[in-house]
Amino acid sequence: MIWTINMNFFPCDVKGNAVNCSDTQLDHVPLFHSKNVTLLNLSNTKIRRLQLLSFQGVPNLRTLNVNCIPSCQVLKPYTLEIDNDTFTTLKKLEKLSLYGNSLTSLPRLPKSLKHLDVRSNNIFHINSLKAPNLEILLFSKNCYYANGCKQSFHISEDVFKHLPKLKNLTLGYNNLITVPKGLPATLEHLDLKENTITEIPNYTFENFTRLVYLSLEWNCQRCDHAVRPCFPCPNDASLQLNSKSLFSQNSSIAYLSLRGNSLRTFPKGLFTPLTKLRRLDLSDNFLSAEIQNGTFFAELKKLTWISLIYNYEPKLTYPELNLSSHLAEISGLHTLKLTGYFFVKLSDDSYKVLSKLHNLTTLDLSLNFLHSCDMTALSTLPSIRTIDVSQNMLKGVSLCREPHAYPHAEPLFVQMEGEVPTVEYSPQRDLPNTMPDKETEFLTIANFRKKICNNTLTFNVSANDILFLDQDVFKGMENAVCVDLSFNYMNQALKNGFFTNMTKLAFLDLSYNRFDLYYRGAFSELKNTLKVLDLSNNDFHFNLKGMGHDFEFINDLTELSALSLTNNHIGMRISKTLISSSLNYLYFNGNHLGIMWETDNYNYNNFFQNLTNLTHLDISDNHLTQILPNIWCNFPTSIRFLKISRNQLSSFPWQNLSTLLHLEYLDLSHNRIHVLPPTIEFGANLSTLDLSSNWIASTPDLFFSNIKSLRSLYLHSNQIKEFKHETFSVHLKNDSTLGKLTLHWNPFRCDCHTAWFADFLSKTTIEIPHLTTLVQCGFPESQQGRSILRLAGQSSCQDQYGELAILLSTLLCLMLTALPLLNHLYSWDLWYSLQVLWAGYRGYSQIAGSDSKHHYDAFVLFDTKNDAVRDWVYNEMIWHLENTEHRRFSLCLEERDWIPGLSCIENLHNAVYKSVKTVFVLSGGADTANGVIRQAFFMVQQRLLDEKVDSAVLVLLDDLFPKLKYLQLRRRLCKRSVLSWPKNPKAQPLFWNDMRMALSLDNLKFYDQKMSEGFV
Repeated sequence: MIWTINMNFFPCDVKGNAVNCSDTQLDHVPLFHSKNVTLLNLSNTKIRRLQLLSFQGVPNLRTLNVNCIPSCQVLKPYTLEIDNDTFTTLKKLEKLSLYGNSLTSLPRLPKSLKHLDVRSNNIFHINSLKAPNLEILLFSKNCYYANGCKQSFHISEDVFKHLPKLKNLTLGYNNLITVPKGLPATLEHLDLKENTITEIPNYTFENFTRLVYLSLEWNCQRCDHAVRPCFPCPNDASLQLNSKSLFSQNSSIAYLSLRGNSLRTFPKGLFTPLTKLRRLDLSDNFLSAEIQNGTFFAELKKLTWISLIYNYEPKLTYPELNLSSHLAEISGLHTLKLTGYFFVKLSDDSYKVLSKLHNLTTLDLSLNFLHSCDMTALSTLPSIRTIDVSQNMLKGVSLCREPHAYPHAEPLFVQMEGEVPTVEYSPQRDLPNTMPDKETEFLTIANFRKKICNNTLTFNVSANDILFLDQDVFKGMENAVCVDLSFNYMNQALKNGFFTNMTKLAFLDLSYNRFDLYYRGAFSELKNTLKVLDLSNNDFHFNLKGMGHDFEFINDLTELSALSLTNNHIGMRISKTLISSSLNYLYFNGNHLGIMWETDNYNYNNFFQNLTNLTHLDISDNHLTQILPNIWCNFPTSIRFLKISRNQLSSFPWQNLSTLLHLEYLDLSHNRIHVLPPTIEFGANLSTLDLSSNWIASTPDLFFSNIKSLRSLYLHSNQIKEFKHETFSVHLKNDSTLGKLTLHWNPFRCDCHTAWFADFLSKTTIEIPHLTTLVQCGFPESQQGRSILRLAGQSSCQDQYGELAILLSTLLCLMLTALPLLNHLYSWDLWYSLQVLWAGYRGYSQIAGSDSKHHYDAFVLFDTKNDAVRDWVYNEMIWHLENTEHRRFSLCLEERDWIPGLSCIENLHNAVYKSVKTVFVLSGGADTANGVIRQAFFMVQQRLLDEKVDSAVLVLLDDLFPKLKYLQLRRRLCKRSVLSWPKNPKAQPLFWNDMRMALSLDNLKFYDQKMSEGFV
């Protein structure tokens, strides 16, 4: 069953009787009304208060989650307020989770409640908790250093009297100083870790006959290698244990953790009552002496798993490890962890002790500074399957020693050839009924390790100091099925002869080294057994310029099923083709196919062609900018799963896609594809296509008509704004097998044109992850961030604008009918009326020489001593303004129109005040300090102040005129009253047209409305 959309519960998802509102922007509990809802998830929302009637519409609710995960607490710190009787109305509520809400107290709880989670709150004390049916109480992280609690958490004994059915109790991280009293005898799981308990008195757990899990870890903490705030007991004392601390007449404890309690020894008889104990964690203590000489192992005869990691003595490395002889008495032990003890080698007596553990399958000796280890001796342990000596200081030649002679040694562990797990992947296998899953179908090297190495002899020798590989390194590992030699930085060329005695090796990890792959004889001894080979991160020699590499050894490994060449920067001077008839998986990501497949380089066009049984190929992160059709057509036709993600592909050979007949899964995510072709032939078997994280803005019309075989389509994180209604919804409704479609993180357009899309999303049965939370609007800006589902049920554009369109078309028809008729009957009347209206709009101006007080249209001022300016005024300006067929302007000139006998100042005053405009003709070579021009300028300014008339017009004949502040201000305030004589003769008609406009109209009409206020 998948999450679907029911608009009655929007913006929440629905799955059967469960409603999921998590990770939404809800700030209040939605008013749902349904008696069928049994689960409601309100985690990670903006809800700040739960009121009495918040859940009245869901009376049959059984599970309620109102959690705030740690990231929610950081991003949205708040305190959730809960009315005291909010939950008592839910008579059937069984599970209530209030994780991380900064609660300081608990409201009243319904009597039906069985599971209560109030971890990570600020509740420092509990005096009452009336929930008689409660079985699970999770109460950790309420009173500890992270939330500022500087007191001891208090829980009253009376609380547990009202919890007769309690089975699981977690009280970790609560500053408890003692084990709470009055705990019910019904407990099966008790967690008291990370408190400040200093002593476990005798008979503390006497009455807990059903207790199966008990954790007392990290109470008296060991702090010399702590990664978090550490709180040791006073004087760095150990947790005080007494001989009867764990006593119970009929103890059922199967798991016990005493980790991190600074323990150095155990009182005799401590573990004797624990007859059913199977797993014991004693990590992070100071038990180095007990491990070597302790007798407590004799009390653990039925133990199957024990962890003794990090029990080292500070600043001390033992020459050898001497395991206590009593360890051999744990006959059923199958897992022994001894990480972080710090010793140079195992003593002979330790080998003897280990040899007596007939059921030991896993031995962990990692991170111990081992310098030598007898692999032969370890491999002879009767039931051993996994030996981990990683993160030590083994150096290869000294890695192995002569085998020990054990008086009680069992025959050498021999695994028959038939017991080696087989990994076969037929390209013709039947498809499963369910949708392909990326994580399970495309196995990783770790998946192969688990598949092959589970319950087979495995050696982990990674992260040591082995600098050179030879036969001695494998001494004692002859029967190994899996060997891990990664992170040793071996720097050498691989040749034949290294693996001569490895007759059963099926899994070999040589990653993170510096092997030179040049000789064909490499791994030749493993040709009939090796199934998985990891050569990833061996890039050292591939980065050396001019050095050649040969992959012919792959052809000789006839059983090889999986090969990893990841992150080797392979790009040139290598074999032109890979040849193998057995290889199913090839991991080639993190290399340089972009160089190998350059347009002018055809050497590697057939690089993968001869891998005839290849089914899974990963060529991600190869700096590919294109894949030419001839290269694509040379891929093995057996490929079923292909990853080409994290490249720079802007195009793809879609037209050749169907040539891979068996292709089921294609990953093109995290590329730069922005255009899809009009039609794509996907092929009959393609079921999963990943186009996420590209630059796709739209899908072609026929794109969804050809996806009949697809079951999963990933289109999230693109630039898609909308789909076409005619193609999208029709093809996804009719005969479509699509079961999963991702659309989140696309900037969808949200208006009436896409309302159909919201309706489709709200009703479709296709699984669309993050539909209610991350499928959001990107356009228009007012809708950004809103869920596209909010458009569901709204009218389409046709419905919204249909009536308006009918009205407008009717009016248009009437106008087209009436206008010709009016034109025929009243054309002259209409023309006359329009002229009158236009004249009223343009205003009235008197003709020069009439009753107007202005005798001239313009008074022209210029430097009369400048011949060039005089010539321009008399030959250009007067001719264009007074003598043309256009409107003739009456100009006033000093030399022509002033009255003789009057003083200069009187003539100047008459010329300025009897002219509509005053034109200043300015030039760089003119006398700008001329007295007449200066006085005229002052009069124009005075006229502006007195009459509120701006009559100034400036004409600049060249660019040499100084950039005066007045001129710059004038251009900013009234740009059309400042004219410049154009240098291009073809632009002169435009100049004279602007001049006529400047002389005809009031300057106030030209003012910049944003800047004119305050000047006029």
